[in-house]
Amino acid sequence: MNFSPNTMGMIYFALAGLFIYLAIQNVNTSSWDFWAFFFAGVAAIDIMVGIRFFRMKTKDGKEKK
Repeated sequence: MNFSPNTMGMIYFALAGLFIYLAIQNVNTSSWDFWAFFFAGVAAIDIMVGIRFFRMKTKDGKEKK
């Protein structure tokens, strides 16, 4: 299956939201530990990849014109 960059960007942002939620829940239950930092780090990477997908879409659109 071949997804558009916009779809992949939205998927990565949704995953980032999930990991942010998990990090918040983990901090509320057991303070800042390894898992809270891990979830926050994975969310940051997902946001970075999502932005990269959105930027790829704009570059692709400019090249087609």
